[in-house]
Parts: sequence; structure tokens; C-alpha cells
Amino acid sequence: MKYRIIKIFLSLILGFFLIHLFSLNKLEAGLYTLKAESKSAEKKISESWMGVYMKGIKVGYSHSQELMIDQQGKRFKKSLNESWLRVTRLGGNPVEIKTIEESLYDEKDKPLKVLVRTKMAENETFIRAEITPDKILFKAGDKVAKEMPYNEEFYLGIPLKKIVQERGLAAGRKYEFKILDPISYSLVTSQVEVLGREEVLILGKKMNLWHVKSETAFIIPLTTEEWIDNKGEVWKSETKTSFLTTTSIKMSKEKALKISGENFDIAFSSLIRSNVSFDNPQQLRKITFKLSGISPDRIKKFPFDDGSQRILEIKDDYALIQTTSQILTDKEAVNLPITDEKLSKFLKPSFFCQSDDPEIKKAAQEIVGQEKNSWRAAKKIAEWVNREITANYDVGFASAKEIIKNRQGDCSEYTVITVALCRAVGIPARAAVGIMYGQGFFAYHMWPEVYVGRWIGLDSKWLAVDEASGQYYTDATHIKFGRSLLDENIFKEMAQAVSEIIGQLKLEIIDY
Repeated sequence: MKYRIIKIFLSLILGFFLIHLFSLNKLEAGLYTLKAESKSAEKKISESWMGVYMKGIKVGYSHSQELMIDQQGKRFKKSLNESWLRVTRLGGNPVEIKTIEESLYDEKDKPLKVLVRTKMAENETFIRAEITPDKILFKAGDKVAKEMPYNEEFYLGIPLKKIVQERGLAAGRKYEFKILDPISYSLVTSQVEVLGREEVLILGKKMNLWHVKSETAFIIPLTTEEWIDNKGEVWKSETKTSFLTTTSIKMSKEKALKISGENFDIAFSSLIRSNVSFDNPQQLRKITFKLSGISPDRIKKFPFDDGSQRILEIKDDYALIQTTSQILTDKEAVNLPITDEKLSKFLKPSFFCQSDDPEIKKAAQEIVGQEKNSWRAAKKIAEWVNREITANYDVGFASAKEIIKNRQGDCSEYTVITVALCRAVGIPARAAVGIMYGQGFFAYHMWPEVYVGRWIGLDSKWLAVDEASGQYYTDATHIKFGRSLLDENIFKEMAQAVSEIIGQLKLEIIDY
């Protein structure tokens, strides 16, 4: 089973300007491996090393191997896929991302278990799926996040070797497979086409290889072109999303492990240049945007339910939307505690946002004190976060428990700790995901929203103050694509919010 480059993309894209699915501390995450419960004999079947490049810069490597395991009279196959990447974000220090995927199969190559672990900085995330004869169990810790029945054959990656051995390679042949996507808790379709044989230059050596193209409908759709030999071994791979291309080339272990002196900045690939420059964007209270490059149907799915943005006009190839900063006075806010059953899901702790953690509850109570007005309490929390959390773009991602200790991070950390502290004192809170303006560009961003009688944005990283009322507001350069509860569905929610937008959206400021 070849290494699935999707894990590299998801680690990079969503690990940087969004957040990952399940976040536990290092000790908890380390408990989950696919180790044998008793003594077993392992025999290596195959091994491959590849260097990974982005725009010609070597950013890391991938390593895959297959093992045959004899255990208690039964034979299993174990697939280990590892990637190591080093990239920067917005000119910060290099960040290392390591992803390990362990998969277990029976001797007929039927998948039994898969575990994907991603470590960035000092934090680690994991995705785990266990496959029974009739259903797939997606797990977060000991909790089953979802049970999905199935009645069709599926794979954990494109089965190139199966194609070669059972169906054969010939120009023009097309295949379709179901692939397990643990991020969306679903089976997705992958269409594979054999384009023909080509001469390809691999590290200065000409090779005659088969050119195979696959398109897979993950949450972030991927197109992968691979050049393979007659045995199905991959020698070169190019994987593309709407805004980023990764190239992997087979090489020796020594060459794959060699670290490049150059750095690749992942965030610059997703920035949207603005047609208007602003010296002080936080003063902007209303903006009219012309959005194009994505379907009107996708724009209609943006959140338009709280008054902060509305559609002015929809055409076949563009839409006009208007964003407006919402001002809330203390008199409009409800008192704590907020007990509306419809809002209970915005008060619950989660693996990523541990609002029931003793240290977080203690900090929240100290910040809020005896304040019963929900909006004044939320503002106190936002002020504390703005003051106490140090901006650090080198932090990959962190849970609320980690943030309360380390007190540093970027927009995701500001959002997570704000939401956790609000929930800890009974203020319903959630995360918004979209873009905002900075230094001539619109960049992907996350910020908190709180319910204090009505929902209102409260960007604790970029607090703006209305001179007339003295109230905080979220400036009008923020455009929301979607929202998240910051629970076990976080990775899916974040990916869905940007999957059709990133690298495609074009905007023009019409009026402000």
C-alpha cells in the first residue's frame, strides 16, 4: 500500500491556519498504537524512501514499509508510513511536522485498523479507525465518535499494486475505488486512469514508467499524478490541491534524510491580495466585497444569520456581499448563567476545548469574578486573552489545556482559549473560520463568537473599540466561511469551511 500524500496535505493546510481533529496531550496520544498484544514475528516485505519538494524546495521526506506479522498462528500485514516536513508560516521560524500512519490488514489484505498520528511542535493529534466485518468505528480516545456501516469493498489508499497484479496496466484503462477517509468519517470515491508510458527523469536518470492519474473526493479534493514501474512501485508523485503542489521522488535513505537549507512558506500560497490597502483595518465598520472564483451556491452557504454579513447581489460568476461590524451594549446582554437548552452544545467541554479542566475553570472565575452580565464577562475574558497570550506563529496547534500553561500561539490558540474560558463560566461560545485583512492581503483566520443574548463576534486577538460607545467589535474585514464547535468534528468542520474556497476565491473591495 503506497504512502498516502493526503496526510501531508492535511497536516500542512489545516495544521497551520486551522486546527486538527483530536488533540490530546502527548502522554494520552502515545497510548494508541497498533502494537501486538503478544509476541509476534515480523518480516519486512518492502521499503521505500522519497524526498518531498514544494516549488523545487526540499521540505522533507516520506518513508514507507510493509511488514508480514505471524501472531498466534495467524498472519497479518502491517503498513507503516511516515513523513517528516519542515516549513515556515508567514516568515516565522521553521516548524517540523511528523506524521505516522500505521495500518493493519489480514492475510487477504482486508483492512482491520488504521491510526494516523501527527506531531507539530510539542503537540500531537491522532485519528483512529477500527474496521469490523460490517461497520467502521471512528474513535477519539476510548470514545466512539461515529459508527459507519458498510457493504462494499474499500481501501486505505489507491491500490496501485493490486491494479498491476490483478488488472494490469494499459493506456486508457480506468478504475474506480472507495477509499476510507477517517477525517470525514466516510468512504470517498477515487477515480484512477492509466495515461500511458513515459520517459521520466529521476535524479538525473531516464526511466520508462507508467503515468497514472487519480482524482479523489476527500474533503479537500486531491489530484495525484504518479509514475510507477511494472511492479507498481512509485518513483515520482505530484499531488495537487487548488493552491498547493507537492512532489515526491524516490531516492536512497541518505538522500531523503538530507535537510535542505532553504525554507518554504506554506501560508503565502493561500493569501489573497487586496485591491485596496488599509493602514488601520480595525477601524473599518462596513465593507462591500465582490467575490468571484467560487460558485454562487458556495457563497450562499456562508453564515448570514447574525447581521455581520449579508448578500447584496448574486450573479452566475460573482456575488456582492456586505460585512458590518456589530455593536452590542451591556444593556442588551442577558445575565449569567445562560441555561437555554438550545445553546447547551456551545457550553460542553471537548477533547480540544477542555472547559471543564480545573486550571481553566479557576482562571475563568478569577477573570470574571462576580460579574453576572454575560457581555461584560465575555469582554473581561477577551481582554485577558489579548493581554496574556503572546502571538507566536511558530506554534502549530494547541489544546486549551496546553494554551493555559504555555500562553502563546496564533489565531487558533487565541480562539480556543477564549471559547474554553467563556464556556467555563457559562457563556456559550464557538469558533468562526474565514479570512481577515492584514498588510495588503486577506489571510485565513479563526476568531471566537459568543452568545450573550445574541451571537456576536469577539476577536480576542484583534480587539477593536467603538469610540462612541466604548464597546468592542470585530472589524468588517472579517468574512466568515463557516463555524466550529471545537469538538470531535473540528477537522471536518474546518476542512468543509475552506475546501472549495482556498486557492480559488478572488475578492475586490467595492466600497468601504
